[in-house]
Amino acid sequence: MDTTSQRKIHPNKEAFIEGVDHILAKWTALGLAVEHGWGGRETQEKREDMVDDIVQYFDDTVNAKKKPEPLDLQDLLLEVMELDFHVDLKDESEKEVAAVLCKLFAECKSGNFATVDKLAAERDAREALGQGNAAVKMSQAAARPAGFEADDSDSDSDSGSDSEDSDADMEED
Repeated sequence: MDTTSQRKIHPNKEAFIEGVDHILAKWTALGLAVEHGWGGRETQEKREDMVDDIVQYFDDTVNAKKKPEPLDLQDLLLEVMELDFHVDLKDESEKEVAAVLCKLFAECKSGNFATVDKLAAERDAREALGQGNAAVKMSQAAARPAGFEADDSDSDSDSGSDSEDSDADMEED
């Protein structure tokens, strides 16, 4: 018997897992916790475990023949943020994250991957922009003769506020 076929994840669940990862990547509180290592040496692993914890919550809820509730998910998000990352959320962002995750679950369950595709495209664009900016800075630095400092007068016209706008609203219009 082929064990590989037994482990294949349903496409709806695969899309949901990807979507959860994208949503967590846009959550500012979690991003800061990971960036600054508030979870200790295993911060990145704890972030990955958080995806698994969320997916497991939905699996357990569906297996119990219940509807996933944002309020229950909020409790899970608060607990993980506090215990794993030592973050006491005061901004109530877990409410929006839980609501978006429940909406995403319903979409993926019905085979609608539009939100996941949109989130993936947004992430790809952010990564391409970040890599593009790094390449421009490296080429500008390489073009300067040795011993010359960068002229900061041109940097005032640079619009660097686009990255903040992408975190503002995770919900689909």
